[in-house]
Amino acid sequence: MTEKKRFTGETSKGGSPIYEYDALEEPKEFRDPAHTPYEREISEHMEVAFPGRETRVYHEIASEFIHVDVYVMKAPTKQDFHVIYTTGMSAMPMTLPEELLPEYKDLERAELLLFLPAEWDILTGYETDKDVPESLWWPVHLMKYLARFPHEYGTWLGWGHTIPNSAEYAPYDETTELCGTLLGSLQEEISVFHAEDGTQINMYVMMPLYREEMEYKLEAGTEALLEKLFKLNGFGMVVFPDRPNVCIDAEETENTEDIEEENE
Repeated sequence: MTEKKRFTGETSKGGSPIYEYDALEEPKEFRDPAHTPYEREISEHMEVAFPGRETRVYHEIASEFIHVDVYVMKAPTKQDFHVIYTTGMSAMPMTLPEELLPEYKDLERAELLLFLPAEWDILTGYETDKDVPESLWWPVHLMKYLARFPHEYGTWLGWGHTIPNSAEYAPYDETTELCGTLLGSLQEEISVFHAEDGTQINMYVMMPLYREEMEYKLEAGTEALLEKLFKLNGFGMVVFPDRPNVCIDAEETENTEDIEEENE
């Protein structure tokens, strides 16, 4: 498959290079999908990290390039959250930039984590993933896309990376204005573990963002954005389609609403 990744020649104020990715051509022939040899160990690690949860696996029936299964660990209470994670992204090492090797070779393999609020139910009444409406399934659909992304494009994903949903920042679904994703992490004992063969697997948390938040991250850096997100008492880690936008000034929003009321 043709690689369509290119450096724009620009860097963010934090010094990160900015890349563009074109749509990939459809493969001319079927490719046997790669399966991760670490599925059991990933699952055992997650059971230790989030114990006592009922777990369901959405097995991928037809796979392209790599086989990605999705595990849903059900929220134990209505005040908790569902834990969703992939097994499959780690089937192959990602392509790290030469300047990161060999020092950061341990970043080559990764899987993704996603947190949904308890009321976001993608389990009850659905036999397969195709039965789940897109208004509920889009975060998982995004997760599977990102799991394949570095392998399809010959690149890598890691902490602090942001991926917009197209150059136009298109919303992921008609039910939300979220249109990009930041990859973060939890405490090290959850986000990093070593398989029996010594391979390091990195677990990155997906945090969907608004356009203004994506732009703020490029201007001020990942830490500055995370500080704003974490003031939302968990909104930054748990996906809410209508959560507050932390990069729109509240006073400015109120003034806009006042003007609209005066014009009515």
